[in-house]
Amino acid sequence: MQNSFIKFNKNFLNNFLLVSSSVLRNFRTYVYLFFIPIFILAIFSWFNGGINSHYKPTKLFLFMMIPTYAVVFLVNISISEWKNSVFLKRIHSAGISKTEFLLSIWAFNFLAGIVAFIIGICTLEILGLLYLKPIEESISATLNSIKFTEWIGILYAISLNILISIAIGTIISGLIKSVALSQSLTILIVAFCIVFSDNLLPIDLMAINKGIVIFSYFIPQKHSVWIGLISSSANNLNWIMENADRKIVSFNYNLTLVSFTGLLYVVLLSIGAYFSFGWNNKK
Repeated sequence: MQNSFIKFNKNFLNNFLLVSSSVLRNFRTYVYLFFIPIFILAIFSWFNGGINSHYKPTKLFLFMMIPTYAVVFLVNISISEWKNSVFLKRIHSAGISKTEFLLSIWAFNFLAGIVAFIIGICTLEILGLLYLKPIEESISATLNSIKFTEWIGILYAISLNILISIAIGTIISGLIKSVALSQSLTILIVAFCIVFSDNLLPIDLMAINKGIVIFSYFIPQKHSVWIGLISSSANNLNWIMENADRKIVSFNYNLTLVSFTGLLYVVLLSIGAYFSFGWNNKK
């Protein structure tokens, strides 16, 4: 038992280092994780009238979530290209199990997602300096107003969204042989999920129609988004939407409920990712 545990840890570490070196050597990695999210953050902030001191922590949280979606593209393109090369074949022939490999690549991409999240916060600070007037409160002051317990909920939401992105990227790359088709499908799915997760469109608009709200529950990212929204709202529903009594409030504003459903989605998607993954494109 002990020898098996030591062997597992050794294989995991070796795979982690191998995956890290392979991914970090590619300039595309930095485009996916940093350049594209920064560009989208800039466009998103401009679309919303600029980052200003009137933004509540709930609004800033939605900005923070944007970089976490980028991980899905990195996972998808990496696995898709590896399956069409000898990279995975060599790992598999070395006696590495599917579990060991997936854990290593998921661990690396999870850390990459956290780094992208941190870069996103730094980008918010810079955008705040560009948009804010001298008399307005800084973005740092707004972020510092978030309590420790609220940050725990936000980080939990960020972590779940990264894991959801990794799982979706793994599933798509496992089911689609063509790299180009896999990436195209990923773009469509992520765009669709962002729209219906309440991360892009105004929540007040989405909350008008009960059918749309019910349909959006099938979007995995919807759950992680609302974990962060509820956590950062300081028990004030009006920070999320105006005139909430006239609208459909997702998850009945219940943090415990959405925390459970969000975790459930991660588990289900992880199982799907495991069974969809193959060492190559041969069926």
